Amino acid sequence: MNIVKTASYAEKSLARKHRKPVSRGSIIAMQLVLAVWGLLVLLPLVWLVLSSLKTQKELTYNVWGLPSVFQFKNYLIAWTRGYLGRFMLNSVYTTAVSIIISVACSTTIAYALSRFNFKLKKPLYYLIIAGMMIPIHSAVIPLYVTAMKLDMMNSRVALGFIYAAFRIPISVFILESFMISIPKELEECAIIDGCSYPRIFWSIILPLSRDGILTITILTSLTSWNELLVSMLMLGRPEVKTLPIGVMGFIAEFASQYTLLCAGLVIASVPNIIFYMLLQERIVKGMTLGAVKG
Repeated sequence: MNIVKTASYAEKSLARKHRKPVSRGSIIAMQLVLAVWGLLVLLPLVWLVLSSLKTQKELTYNVWGLPSVFQFKNYLIAWTRGYLGRFMLNSVYTTAVSIIISVACSTTIAYALSRFNFKLKKPLYYLIIAGMMIPIHSAVIPLYVTAMKLDMMNSRVALGFIYAAFRIPISVFILESFMISIPKELEECAIIDGCSYPRIFWSIILPLSRDGILTITILTSLTSWNELLVSMLMLGRPEVKTLPIGVMGFIAEFASQYTLLCAGLVIASVPNIIFYMLLQERIVKGMTLGAVKG
């Protein structure tokens, strides 16, 4: 054991010696590029917030300027008149369904592909991964026709299943790289102790893959929360519409309330921003570990 540790330490020391130092100029240039990129990313968000605090007239004649008086009442009007609370609950319901289905299917499929050998393993894996190349909006017409035939229109559960189906390929890709790196000796010891495969999956594989599971959960929630086109086709009744559809209600054929629209967009963006700020380290860690382990 000491010999292994000494060899490992020697390899790390040798790698540090051969590592080229980064010049101060390169660091400053990288920081400037990141600062400019950060400003470009924040500029639309800042403009959206400022526009939501203007009057309709002021937004028309002073698009880029600061509001003369901050109209915080726009948020209250958008929340009450646009029924955003009800639409937000519908989005939470649909997102929860998509997360549950996606995680349940992805973990079991990834476990089977990473731990068992069977004849059609590789073709099945490539078939699932090929689904990553099919965006959800390219299947709008087949989804609409299928929903009509199966009487799934105006169903939040059916919409959640659709979102989950298009998230399963990337979720399996991430989780499979996690699970394949888990030492099989752990399973062998568990089998000797009398554990069945379902118990091994529940007690060993899932806890060790929690970073990957959290990553796909976050990515699925962000995608389901922000999707608009499919939900517009699937949900027609006002009581089942999701938040993106509700925000679009401020745009009419003859009169559009753009300040209220901006306020609604800010309200719809707040959960995403808070969610990502709290869990951004987990997302980066999950994606990085998945890439390295694969």
